[in-house]
Amino acid sequence: MLRVPYNLIIAASPLVLPPKATTLGAAISAAADFLDPATGTTALLTGAGVSVESGIPDYRGPSGTYTLNRNHRPIFYTEFVDHHTIRKRYWARSFLGWEAVRQAKPNRVHKYVGDLINGGWLRSLVTQNVDSLHSAYVKDVTEIHGTLSSTVCLTCGTHYDRSELQIELARLNPSWADLLQQELDRLSERRIADPIKSFRLNPDGDLELPARISYDRFNYPTCPSCASNGTAKSTSNGAWSEENIDIIVPHSKRKVKDVGVLKPDVVFFGESVDDHVKKVAEQKLKMADKILVVASSLATYSAFRLIKENKTNGKRIGIVNVGPVRGEHELLVNGDLRVSFIAGDVLGGVVDIMNQQRSPLAYARR
Repeated sequence: MLRVPYNLIIAASPLVLPPKATTLGAAISAAADFLDPATGTTALLTGAGVSVESGIPDYRGPSGTYTLNRNHRPIFYTEFVDHHTIRKRYWARSFLGWEAVRQAKPNRVHKYVGDLINGGWLRSLVTQNVDSLHSAYVKDVTEIHGTLSSTVCLTCGTHYDRSELQIELARLNPSWADLLQQELDRLSERRIADPIKSFRLNPDGDLELPARISYDRFNYPTCPSCASNGTAKSTSNGAWSEENIDIIVPHSKRKVKDVGVLKPDVVFFGESVDDHVKKVAEQKLKMADKILVVASSLATYSAFRLIKENKTNGKRIGIVNVGPVRGEHELLVNGDLRVSFIAGDVLGGVVDIMNQQRSPLAYARR
């Protein structure tokens, strides 16, 4: 049986480093000392908690998906690529959830990260997030788990814009499109300023629906490129056909048994991070003197491995996260940073200190 990777249930309280950083003011001061360029360059690794203020939930925070629903189980890569029925379920829930992802706006944390990079207090950014919100303020973002804004064909490797797929999903599933529109109209009538908060959205962009919902009649499209060159077949209305099952293309992008399947361009549980992306992320962290982790429990091994390797190589590690973090009691030592406060509060305070140091008055005092 497949298991959800590393569910954090830790009795020990989060560390506090330095020990005096028990108040927000002390935590901000400690974080500023850690990030100070005079002590070396810092690379940043962010997690799902960064986007909570944008209306996208995290996994293990106070209102996270795993916290509120202990029985939540994500779709695994092998399930998606091997089972037509699983893909129906995923794309149906994604169809309803995409509107929430599309409407999400960058929040103060994304802006503060951009400020710290532009101010020279952060050297580079690697993120586990798949919402692409960091790109509003940072040009060079390495998304180790991909992005929901794009889809990819598992047979030919062609990429498509997710918004274009949404239009096709609506055409193929008019009753589901009506359901989505009714929900949006209802929210509009109630004058809810931020409708995405009313959805029970998961961090990966799919909507949590009741178990009784049937997905049997939901349709999703065939890869247009594979359909046009005859590699894959479509039904009369353009939906992916079951005739594509168990047809292996010898020179396909990935060795999967069903041809013409579109997948969100994100790393599913049980799937490996792209080798090139992995190398870029490793290089960014390697080139820095220190690593700061923000709003991540490091529960996924792809992220934990990066931090563990850099700690083994003698680098200082800083963590700003509310709640426990994987391996923190083994990884962190005196000289490292560990504060358990909201990321926006801490980074905002650091940006204020950075701006004060850059002001003409600050230079006049030197």
